[in-house]
Amino acid sequence: MALTVEKLHHASKKNRYSIVLVPNEDASKARTYRGALWQFVLGVLAVATVIAVSTLALVVYTPLSLYIPITSPELENKYNRELVELNTRMARMMEELVDLRTYNAKLRRAFGENIGLTDSGVVRLRTLEKQERQRGEIQRAVPKRTALEQAAIASSYGEEAWRAAQHMSPPVGFPAMMPAEGYVTRQFQPEQNHTGIDIAGKIGASVVAAADGRVVFSGWTQDYGYVMIISHANGFTTAYKHNQLLTKGVNMFVKRGEMIAALGNTGVITSGPHLHFEIWKDGVPVNPALYVLNLSL
Repeated sequence: MALTVEKLHHASKKNRYSIVLVPNEDASKARTYRGALWQFVLGVLAVATVIAVSTLALVVYTPLSLYIPITSPELENKYNRELVELNTRMARMMEELVDLRTYNAKLRRAFGENIGLTDSGVVRLRTLEKQERQRGEIQRAVPKRTALEQAAIASSYGEEAWRAAQHMSPPVGFPAMMPAEGYVTRQFQPEQNHTGIDIAGKIGASVVAAADGRVVFSGWTQDYGYVMIISHANGFTTAYKHNQLLTKGVNMFVKRGEMIAALGNTGVITSGPHLHFEIWKDGVPVNPALYVLNLSL
């Protein structure tokens, strides 16, 4: 039994190794490390793993990756992807900016502010409308006037005179109803900066939506008192001014004939109880007589 143990002891010693570290300055401070071969191999692998993980972390989570040389194709692909993402974000921001400026221009004109045709927001709106119309013209090969020309002619001679001169039929696709009971005291006169019609009535009488739509403005203005603006399909917008009170708020959907306000006499620019009613198409005021089915002038 003792022989067997001694053999195993000698066999175990044969499988063990020693590593001696001797400093150049002082040999008396030498250090000896003993162990089996697998222990040394495991130690080397552990150190290598720690180094690899640390290096990867530095590359991923620090700016060190910017200093690592990249081959030309990889670098080009990386920059191309970043450029595409940047261009996409810029295009999206430009579209949002154009939408905001266009919407702002529509509101300003709906409130009666005199915006020239050179206003940047309106010009951009006309440009987009012209491009869209040109695409349709190419398909149909039928020449039409641009929205910019229509606005210029309408503002110079009036909507009715211009349509009569061009022998055009009244537009269809927006059958609006009379927004209030009463009689028309002033007609559509864009050449005099009167871009709607005035309907005289009793204070407190119901004002209804001319068509289905969504309220985009509902509030007070100095010149026109309580004003409501409703956005409809196909680029139409209606405005209701000088109200006594408003019954609908912004972003609310209204049905044709639904009460939205009470007729009044509010605002600085007023001449008695009446409703000032406007219809706009793609940012351009149009004659309500061409759209309101039961309007008698």
